[in-house]
Amino acid sequence: MELLFIIFISIAFLIYGVRHLKTVNQFSVFALDRNAFGSFAIYCTLLASGVGAGLLMGAAEKSYASGWFYTIACMGFTFQLILSGWLVPRIFKWRDCLSSGEILGKAFGGRDVRLIAGVLWLLFCMGIVSAQVVAMQRVSAMLLPADWHFAAAMLLSVTVILYSCLGGVRSVVITDIIQAVLLLSAMLAVVVWGVHLTGGWQPFYDHNIDNLHSLIDGNTSLLGMGLLFMVFFLGDALIPISIQRVTMSRSVSQARTAVYVTALIVSFVVLLSGALGTVAHLLDANQLPRDTFTILLERMPGWLSMVLLVGLLAAVMSSCDSYLNSAAVAFSNDVLAPLAAGISDQQLLKYGRLATLVIGVGAMIIACQADDILDLLVNSFEIWAPTLFPPMMFALFFHNNPRSFFYMPFVSGLLGVFLWKWYVHDEALAAGAMLCGMTASFLCYLALFMYRKRLCSQA
Repeated sequence: MELLFIIFISIAFLIYGVRHLKTVNQFSVFALDRNAFGSFAIYCTLLASGVGAGLLMGAAEKSYASGWFYTIACMGFTFQLILSGWLVPRIFKWRDCLSSGEILGKAFGGRDVRLIAGVLWLLFCMGIVSAQVVAMQRVSAMLLPADWHFAAAMLLSVTVILYSCLGGVRSVVITDIIQAVLLLSAMLAVVVWGVHLTGGWQPFYDHNIDNLHSLIDGNTSLLGMGLLFMVFFLGDALIPISIQRVTMSRSVSQARTAVYVTALIVSFVVLLSGALGTVAHLLDANQLPRDTFTILLERMPGWLSMVLLVGLLAAVMSSCDSYLNSAAVAFSNDVLAPLAAGISDQQLLKYGRLATLVIGVGAMIIACQADDILDLLVNSFEIWAPTLFPPMMFALFFHNNPRSFFYMPFVSGLLGVFLWKWYVHDEALAAGAMLCGMTASFLCYLALFMYRKRLCSQA
C-alpha cells in the first residue's frame, strides 16, 4: 500500500511538471514568476521550503536522544524569519534582480562577486538537498521492506528533480501549497495520538519538566544550546530562497505578512517535532536516535502510519524542490551569465534546467555517504553564514560599495571558521565555528566602515 502511494505521488507531481513545460518559456518565469501568486501561496512556499525533513526529523531524533536541547535551539529558525520580515521593505527594493548573487554583484560592483556568491550558494544547496535525500531514505526504510526502500527513495528524489526541472518555481510553489497543508495536518494528528498513547498530557508534561531541569543544571549544555540557537538563527538568514520569495510577491505588505505568519507556524512545527521525540522516548528509551520514527510506527494503526508517511514526504519534497530551483537559478544567473556575456534567455533557461538535474544527482551521491541529517544542515550553514550573510546584510543598507567591502569580510569569515575548528575540539561547541566566522566578518565590516567614515571626514 505504501509503495503504491509513493508511486502515485511521483506520477501526479511529474504530470504537473510536464504541464508547465511549455508555459515556463522564459528564465524569469522559471526563476521567480513575479506577481503570479497570492498571499496564501507565498506563505505555503516559505513554510514548505523552511521546514524540511532535515529540521523535522532531525529535531525529533535529537529530542529523543537529548530532550529539548535541540528543539529549543531550532527555534532560531523562527527568529530568523522575524528578522527577514523586518527587512522585507529593503529586500523588495531589489525586486528587479533574479538572484542574491545579482544583488551582491550590483551592491559591490563586480561580476566576480556575483560569481563567488553563486558558487557558494550551489555548495550550500548541495548540502541541504543531500539532507533531504537522506531523509527520503529514512522515510522509505521505515515504511517499506528492505528490498524496496532504496529504490523508493531514489524514485522520490528523481521525481522532485524532474518536476523542479520542468516547471521551475511554478511547479515548486503549487506543490508546496499541497505539501504544507499535508505536513501540518499529519504532525498534529500524530502528536495527539502519541500523547494519548503514553498516558495523556500529565506524563508527557512531567517528563518534559524533568528534562528542562536537567538541562538548566548543565552550564555546558546551555552554552552549546545557545550556540546552536544562533546557528539556526543566522545560519540561513537572508538566504536566496527567502530573498526570492519576497521579490516574487506582489507587494511589501503581502511579503511581510507571509513571512511573519510563517515564523509563527514554524515555531509550532518545531515544538511538534520535539514532542514526537519525547513521545518516542516515553515509549522506548533504549533505541538509537535514528529509530525515533520506527518506534512510533510500530505502535500506530495502519491509517495513521499512512498519515505520517504523507507528512514526512511532504516535508522532504517541499524543502528539496525549493533548494533545487534556487540552486539552478544561481547557476544560470550568477555563475553562467557573468562568464558568458551575451547569453540568451533561452540558453539560461536550458542550462537552469540542466543544472537542476546535475545538482540533484550530485546531492543523491552525497546522501549515500551521509547519515546525520542535522549535522548536514549545520555544515551547510558554515558555507553561507560567515561568508555571504554579512555582505548581504550590508548590501540591504548600503547599495554602492567598493569590492574590498566584500572580499575582506569574506576572507575574515573564512579565517574565523578555520581557526575555531583548529583550536576548539569540544563537540558541544562545534556550532561556534559559524558564529566565530560571522563575528570576524562583521568586525571587519565595522572596521572598514569606521575607516571610510574617517577618510570622508578628513576630505
